[in-house]
Amino acid sequence: MSGNSFGSRWIVGAVAAACLAFGGATAAQAQEGEWYIGANMPLMFIDDSDSNANTSFSSPQGPIELQSTVRSEHDTGFKLGAVLGHHLESNLRVEGEIFFARAEVSRLTHTGISLPGLPLPPDLLGDVDIPVSGTGDQFGAMVNLWYDFDTGDNWTPYVGGGLGLIRIDQSDLSYDPNAVKNAISQRAAMAAAQNPQLLAALAGLRPLQAADVPRLSTADTAFAYQIGAGIGYALSDTATLNIGYRLQALDGLSFSADNNGVATTTETDLRIHFLEIGIRQLF
Repeated sequence: MSGNSFGSRWIVGAVAAACLAFGGATAAQAQEGEWYIGANMPLMFIDDSDSNANTSFSSPQGPIELQSTVRSEHDTGFKLGAVLGHHLESNLRVEGEIFFARAEVSRLTHTGISLPGLPLPPDLLGDVDIPVSGTGDQFGAMVNLWYDFDTGDNWTPYVGGGLGLIRIDQSDLSYDPNAVKNAISQRAAMAAAQNPQLLAALAGLRPLQAADVPRLSTADTAFAYQIGAGIGYALSDTATLNIGYRLQALDGLSFSADNNGVATTTETDLRIHFLEIGIRQLF
């Protein structure tokens, strides 16, 4: 897993430290027991993610494994969320959150390609960029716990986090699932035309050349957690505007397919950053 323009640990630590410095030592009890509703509209930045991919092809000599690491890159996305919360004792707030988020997938690159058992030169197994278009959607539900720092004025820094489930839906994605095996076959055929010693390896690729790789399943649900910090500003006695940052993590996403002797799977984790603005209203 590699980061994009955000260093997640540094940001969380810096924002939390700023909130602690802003906050006072007094306790805010004015809103204890009150309920609120809210909405947030963050910008979403998904870290470049690496998936472990494996495709198995049946052949008379036994299965042929095509292994690689898939690097996925996303454009800046958005999120729309709604919350229902309750003020507890000791400056704590607990809330339930539901949201929808979307980001365009901008690039798919297969790296570290290997075909164990086939004597192919390393230069035939170089990176393969796959043309891709479409979006990845998220549907999530989280339970969050926030701690508000009482400053004695309209500004209220907060820190906290949450746990929940998120469903990833990639049914809108358009790409060629045969792109990697076709690229390797084409490279091998061109190399064999100049180097007859590669003809045996080219023969070993024939089960791949004849196979049709199925499209991966498009959706999976995974456990998620998030941490965040920010600051709220009281617009009135009942309405608060908040600006903050969240780091969200999903682990163990899995997508697979099996068709006519060809089985393919990918497994990945996601790290997502949100810069958000929202509002909550007591009722």
